[in-house]
Amino acid sequence: MTDPNFSMSNSPQPPQQPQPPQPPQQPLPPEQWRPSDADRQAAAERLRIAVDEGRLSLTEYDQRLRATESAGTIEQLNRVLADLPGPPEQLLVQIGEIAVTATTAYTPIGPIPLRGSQWTVHDQWLSEQKTPTWAIVLAIVGFFLVCAFSLLFLLAKETRFHGTVNVTVSNGGQQYVARIPVYNQQQVHHIYNQVNYVRGLTTR
Repeated sequence: MTDPNFSMSNSPQPPQQPQPPQPPQQPLPPEQWRPSDADRQAAAERLRIAVDEGRLSLTEYDQRLRATESAGTIEQLNRVLADLPGPPEQLLVQIGEIAVTATTAYTPIGPIPLRGSQWTVHDQWLSEQKTPTWAIVLAIVGFFLVCAFSLLFLLAKETRFHGTVNVTVSNGGQQYVARIPVYNQQQVHHIYNQVNYVRGLTTR
């Protein structure tokens, strides 16, 4: 006869089996990551630039902008920009008509790779004597108000300097010379500083 005081809770429990270790979860590839606010803002800025460049109409821009806001992964965000060129390199320095970025010197005859390029600078100066503007004004006013002696103001002369700084960039068989007009030593000094800065970039 079963003891009424016997409880099933007092019966021995079978030992619990240890759970097998779970395999480590593989990290997602970068293209499956969720885009950050900065990623979306960068994509929106690239779309805006594409409109300015004439690559997208305003309708296309609006559609793609909505797609950047709803993109759930980096891969989906990249699809919005897939048929657009990458953003242009940041302009580091402008020497005359030569635009220099971190990798390239853009000239009117075409781009020249910056790495390994050679830069030279030569300046040429000319001096000339001219009647200053103030002397011409005083001579005209004085002629009507005083007498012809006021024309003596026209004998005043001042020496003016002007010249050209030639900046040459070459790499392999490519070469371009920018001829930059200058009117004072401060401009010349500035150009020399710019070229020295670019020379430091050519070895990176």
